[in-house]
Amino acid sequence: MGIQGTRNCPGAVRALTIAVAAAGAALCGPAFAADMPGTANAAVIRPNTLIKTDDLDFGTLISGATGGTVTINPVTNARTSGGGVTPVGSAAQRAVFQGTGGILFISVSGSTSVTLTRAGGGAAPMTASLVRAASTSGGGIALLGGTLLPSGVQTYYIGGTLTVPANQPAGDYSGTFTLTVNYL
Repeated sequence: MGIQGTRNCPGAVRALTIAVAAAGAALCGPAFAADMPGTANAAVIRPNTLIKTDDLDFGTLISGATGGTVTINPVTNARTSGGGVTPVGSAAQRAVFQGTGGILFISVSGSTSVTLTRAGGGAAPMTASLVRAASTSGGGIALLGGTLLPSGVQTYYIGGTLTVPANQPAGDYSGTFTLTVNYL
């Protein structure tokens, strides 16, 4: 008896390769894509205008059996607390406004306090005393007494101290205040 050999047929190998690739593709799950929108922001300042770039936020707080305070420093943006209030997280921030203008000087005034009321009611309001500070693109930052010399872009910071009563009910509290800048 003789030994018989096998003969490779290039067409058969190609067909087998295609069949294996097709079977592998059938075993894989479908590919998915995910889209996530992003946000782009810009602030344009025109002469003799004022815009708000950040709100004053005292952050998330736990009210204890005794009242206390939470303070946002307008110069450093640091949050501190005292008494029976415990801050949670780090989402607190000072308010920030920007403007430009004035020939001789800038007069700054506005609210000295703000009342925060609970969304939906059912709780006593809380009051925050406000403190203003300002800086210019040409100089440092300082607590604001009332006037500022014009020099480039002015940035105004509002911080303050929120008084939180003992056992203040949970909820979202908010209020509004005003910053007035007169460009002279």
